[in-house]
Amino acid sequence: MPEDEFAQEFFADFANLERGRHFDPTNPQHVTWVRRRIAIHYFRGGRFYVHLLDDGTPTGFAAVLIDPGLDGKNCFGHMSELLDVVVRDKHRGNGYGRALLDHVESEVRAVGAYCLYVATYAGNDDAMTFYINRGFIPVAMHPDVHGPGDDGEVYLRKILNEGNVEP
Repeated sequence: MPEDEFAQEFFADFANLERGRHFDPTNPQHVTWVRRRIAIHYFRGGRFYVHLLDDGTPTGFAAVLIDPGLDGKNCFGHMSELLDVVVRDKHRGNGYGRALLDHVESEVRAVGAYCLYVATYAGNDDAMTFYINRGFIPVAMHPDVHGPGDDGEVYLRKILNEGNVEP
């Protein structure tokens, strides 16, 4: 797959994940918003991982922000946030999302971060089931975060390194 085609598909998948039915790819303001959102993830230190088939076909991607914190001080960091994870529609149900999440968790554990947070739409039953089945526990909800009449977000957490808790 040519690089520009891959970039266009990544962009479309990212836009769909971030704004779903609200995103209009023909609206320049929407396109600018999504490009800025990707840049913000990147400049905050987000790490992007792409899952590829043996032939190089991308199946999905994940973005995570990892704060390894300060040695001996758990009040400074030691956490991570799964910013985005998406598997392309035609590749769902094959374990690629699980593979991406497993890779992210491995990276988080390797730097010693205590936990991994994720926020997902409250009305997205598939995403909620996906995270809960992988050990995440809902810890908070932010209703109406995207405006009146829209679903809120549920925040979930999974503890990955219990040994990082100060006595």
